[in-house]
Amino acid sequence: MARKIPPLEAQLDRLAELRAQTPTPEGRAEVSRYLNHKMNLLAAKAARIAGEWEAADLTPGLVAAFERFLVNGAATDKRCAAKIEILKTLCKLEHPSPAIFRRGLAYVQMEASWGGSVDTAAEVRALSAIGLSQTNDPDALEQIVPLLLDPERDARIGAIRAIGGSGLAGDTLLLRLKALSGDEPEVLGECFAALLRATPEKSIDFVAQFLERPPEAAAEAAALALGESRLESAFDRLREAFESKRTLSARALLMGMALLRRETAIEYLLNLVRSGPDRSAAEAAAALAIFDQDPQLRQRLAEAQRARRT
Repeated sequence: MARKIPPLEAQLDRLAELRAQTPTPEGRAEVSRYLNHKMNLLAAKAARIAGEWEAADLTPGLVAAFERFLVNGAATDKRCAAKIEILKTLCKLEHPSPAIFRRGLAYVQMEASWGGSVDTAAEVRALSAIGLSQTNDPDALEQIVPLLLDPERDARIGAIRAIGGSGLAGDTLLLRLKALSGDEPEVLGECFAALLRATPEKSIDFVAQFLERPPEAAAEAAALALGESRLESAFDRLREAFESKRTLSARALLMGMALLRRETAIEYLLNLVRSGPDRSAAEAAAALAIFDQDPQLRQRLAEAQRARRT
């Protein structure tokens, strides 16, 4: 008599139970069996558990599952659900073999969509770039570079994150070239952020030059990246651009100052609220609203607004 297979809901419940448990040899064996499941949803959940458990011993099963779901992926792994979770776990485990990541870099999965088809594998390529950058592959950068021109935005962002975190020779030059060539704001923002992490002081002036040049979306991305860098010298660049009156986005500059979370920047914004032009005062107050959960700063903002009215 054939063994009765539990319904999908019961298997998902079992995986949720395993996820909540302390890892045991028996639990690892069960997760390994789910990695081998033909249903992508179950394999994806198992891969996530393997990552949370940091179960390096399950790596062979993760690799085998990834290879399996590459075959006829549009039918066997809708939206690349399993492949994405597997790659996330392999990246977390810093899997040292470049082969699987090289395969993922070139993978495209076209699926039917309203009025045509769509490539659902952008995140697969992005994660593969990040994973490859963590290996000792001497040609990693060479393999990742074409992804900077990928048709899909998420894949380009993945390439930037991989290059920015690689520490390989020429990485910052590539990122500068990408920024200068232009792209969508989200991509440029990742590029600016990666540069400011990799070579902070060298990159401040490079990123700041985008504050006063079109398109406005690039200026906004630069302002936010400078703010999120938390670098003290970033405040001077943001202030200079704001006071020059040539900037394309005063609102973004003030938000960048707030994101710095430095006292000099906060006091500058409070002074605008107290005595700046009406529009600047309103935009500075809006920027300081990110501190809504900080009672002291909320009180300082309220006091500045009262001072303006008196």
